[in-house]
Amino acid sequence: MYLIVDGYNIIGAWPEFAGESDLAHSRDRLIHLLADYAGYTGHQLTVVFDGHGGSKKLATVEQVFGITVVYTRQHETADHYIERAVDLFLDGVPRYAHADVRVATNDALEQSVILSRGAVRMSAAELRRDLQAAKRRRQKEQGERARIKPSTFEDRLDDRQRELLERMRRGHDE
Repeated sequence: MYLIVDGYNIIGAWPEFAGESDLAHSRDRLIHLLADYAGYTGHQLTVVFDGHGGSKKLATVEQVFGITVVYTRQHETADHYIERAVDLFLDGVPRYAHADVRVATNDALEQSVILSRGAVRMSAAELRRDLQAAKRRRQKEQGERARIKPSTFEDRLDDRQRELLERMRRGHDE
């Protein structure tokens, strides 16, 4: 699955970011959460941050922790970038073929636009639930792996065999 996330929209919608005054810190936290999610699920993920009101002449595209992070250029909204990304990804895919492209945003107009272009909409709440479920699954898997004791050669020996080998190691003959 290819997931495109409207970064600032998600920051504004998730309770984890409520009351956060440092936008750069919120962006970094979201990027870390999404990178973990992509790692848990194997999804290809792009998060887009709006540069509409900024001063950058060019968009910035970076690979951060295995996900693509985009800061749009001046006068370009994240919505516009997302729409182009959906179009590029689905280019050449038959209109009603199953192409698993999802866009996470709470923007109702953007949801309608991406649906009309062949992508699937995902609300901020749905993304948050998926992220939390994936994290719980990963923690459960890691907990199960931790309970399985690795088998070593020494574990397979009875006490007498261990004692004999220890004497041989120390140079004592029987």
